[in-house]
Amino acid sequence: MNDRFENFVGVVYALNKEVQRIKSEKMGSLGLRGTDTMVLYYLGQSDAGFSEAELARLIHQDRAAVTRTVAKLEREGLVHRAPGGETGAGRYRAPVRLTELGQGIALEMDQIIDDVVRQASADLSPDERSRLYGWLAQILSRLEEIRG
Repeated sequence: MNDRFENFVGVVYALNKEVQRIKSEKMGSLGLRGTDTMVLYYLGQSDAGFSEAELARLIHQDRAAVTRTVAKLEREGLVHRAPGGETGAGRYRAPVRLTELGQGIALEMDQIIDDVVRQASADLSPDERSRLYGWLAQILSRLEEIRG
């Protein structure tokens, strides 16, 4: 039983560590950090944008970290808030969207991500990859149920 625990936790930890290292190295060349990358990635997937709360749920980060990241990306001219969200509580509910500069960075990121994912899964068939993601999603769901 302990071997199962050690193998599971060891592999999950090592995967996370490698993903963080790759994000840091590859996205660092674009001047981005881990949370920056995830916010820009999701914003690049949606023309409508996302509120900070939605982004926090998507990237599994607390809202305060996402708020800091969005503010940083806004100062750098990579994102903007939809009209009507300039002040007060509405500011944090307003959809955040990519600027033109942010769209360019998001495209560069997508190329890097595609390359890394392609290399990492090169030995898996599409069917194997699909099953792997399904199993990981199932394990995540079970762990979330345990957490309550």
